[in-house]
Amino acid sequence: MKTRNYRIPIIYIVVGVLWITSSDYLLVFLASEFSPRVSWYTATLKGLLYILGTAFLLYYMIKKERQRIAEADDKRMADIVDKMNNLIIMSDISGNITWVNRAFVTITGYTMQEALGKTHANLLYGPKTDLEVVKKLNIALENKEFFSGELVNYAKCGKPYWSQFNLSPMFNMKGGLEGYLSVENNIDDSKHREDLIVQQHRKLKAVSWFNSHEIRKPVASILALSELLMEEKNAQEQQELIKYLHQSAVNLDLIIHQINEAAAVK
Repeated sequence: MKTRNYRIPIIYIVVGVLWITSSDYLLVFLASEFSPRVSWYTATLKGLLYILGTAFLLYYMIKKERQRIAEADDKRMADIVDKMNNLIIMSDISGNITWVNRAFVTITGYTMQEALGKTHANLLYGPKTDLEVVKKLNIALENKEFFSGELVNYAKCGKPYWSQFNLSPMFNMKGGLEGYLSVENNIDDSKHREDLIVQQHRKLKAVSWFNSHEIRKPVASILALSELLMEEKNAQEQQELIKYLHQSAVNLDLIIHQINEAAAVK
């Protein structure tokens, strides 16, 4: 790094020394062959040429150095982005893909060459892709705005996967649109867990509904038998009602035990 920092002044000094020494020989030759006045004009011209030449040399070398630094920074940034686990997709102003990283290739199965020139819709959308989300996305693109959402995309093999994406417009220094950058996360696993939780909730809700109705049967019997028992005056009938009341209570206790066992297993 230090050598690169000193490269421009070193070259400048070397060129200056070579110019001065070589031009001095020229001046000595002109003074010996012609008049000293010619030598004076030549010396003045030599100084002017030296200033112009070194100025151009410095401009050219500084420009090349800036380009080299910018290219090195771009390459370093591209290497970092290429190694990210997120899917990175860069597109031009027409929505055509211009670059993808390794994670995109790994998850979708499409190579860089297969992706270049394609749009997201042509390459990744399929039957389960939510068209309402796509419509909102297109409106954001028309307005050159940031957009975040979730979509079902499709890999090259036809396998669907859930993607959470953040799409941002890219502007140059003058504010002109240069393209779009999409950073995506594969949320397939979390979506499957979410679906599983929803399914379990529905099952538990159905079981709870069934259990509540199962409990209501013996409870309703107990309430009805209790009312009859309070109104009945015949001792024999009372004993018969007590027997039925006891059986309803036993049934209720059995149902409660079954519910507790089922809940413990779940």
